Amino acid sequence: MGKKDLTPAFRFLKLTYGTYLRHRYMMSAEGIEAVLPFKGPAVVFGNHTHTNDPFFISAMYPYTIRWVAGSYLFKMKGVGFLLRHLVRAIPKVQGRSDLETIRNISRALKDGDIVGLFPEGTRSWDGEMMDITAATAKLVRIFKVPIIFTHIEGGFLNKPRWTDKVRRGPVSVRIVRVLTPEEIQKMTLQEITALTEECLSFSTDGWEEKARIPYRSNVLAEGSERLFYLCPRCGRFSVMHSHGNEVTCSECGFSAEFDEYGRIRTNDPAIPYTRLSEWHEWERKRLEEIYLGTEKGEIFSDHGILFQIPGKKKLVTVSKSFSISAEKEGIRFVFDSAVSHQGKSFSELFFPFSSIESMIINAKQTVEFYSDSVQYRFRTALDRSPLKYQELYLAYRGNSVEDV
Repeated sequence: MGKKDLTPAFRFLKLTYGTYLRHRYMMSAEGIEAVLPFKGPAVVFGNHTHTNDPFFISAMYPYTIRWVAGSYLFKMKGVGFLLRHLVRAIPKVQGRSDLETIRNISRALKDGDIVGLFPEGTRSWDGEMMDITAATAKLVRIFKVPIIFTHIEGGFLNKPRWTDKVRRGPVSVRIVRVLTPEEIQKMTLQEITALTEECLSFSTDGWEEKARIPYRSNVLAEGSERLFYLCPRCGRFSVMHSHGNEVTCSECGFSAEFDEYGRIRTNDPAIPYTRLSEWHEWERKRLEEIYLGTEKGEIFSDHGILFQIPGKKKLVTVSKSFSISAEKEGIRFVFDSAVSHQGKSFSELFFPFSSIESMIINAKQTVEFYSDSVQYRFRTALDRSPLKYQELYLAYRGNSVEDV
């Protein structure tokens, strides 16, 4: 169906970096024979838990895949080179509607290429499936090509999004189902949506419950305060601190110990969490309750170490020391010293939630948002959670009169 099975660049990548990945992550594949008839055009859908997810799938897949990747990745020297020159990836501005990306995907499919997408749009924070964008089922119908549903198993436990530490354990790629254009043509949009969610749905907790594969490290908990921004005992923000296999509250002494199977054990029988996802789901709901119960003023605050605003050609860093205050109405930045940029001087910036169009978290725990169509980035101290800003913004969006 396609013009070629493996491009020379992809063949080189598969023999070098692909071989490294297969060895380093003890990789295996299941169901690859199901995709052999579909050389292109086609779309590969996968769950998203690890930075290397597109490379994991490509290392095991028999044909070239052109991945849709966050535009910020193209600015990273090593990864950007691989994406741009070896796999001809398609850039996507995360968190924003991007018609140009859809056009580029359509062009690639018309050329007989295979395109890879992660419908969640970003990596999971707790190993559980995140919301799949509503447009996914519509794209399935519009593209009218085979859809390859794929699961990456063990990626999250190998290196959770919130840590800089890698565990020792295998990663596997499994082909869940191939949906043909003939099948798609007979289905309603609702049926496509239901099938897409069923085939893409993946739970690290559920998978590990059956697999019982250990992911070993002596620093299993380190970095988990980036996920756990609320203590479940005292309810305070930004008081969790990790060391080794344990994360502890500096205020009330609550602690949780991580094991090699992705489970946790707390020191408080009244808080019987055994999974990261249970703690995260509680704090997400609690944050929304706090937001709704606050009339005005500050909800939480942090110290910031990077703030970037638009320059002539790219974002420029204007401060590396400032305070961040998440308030009922929006987010406030107060700089330690006055900032000068493009002839203007300011010591404080406030962004109402009503002006913020999107907010995502990209590389190095950096929060990126658009306010009145202008792009900004900030980074908190690295032992603080950027996730709470995004989830506070989503709480606003979920309860905004404008969005009802």
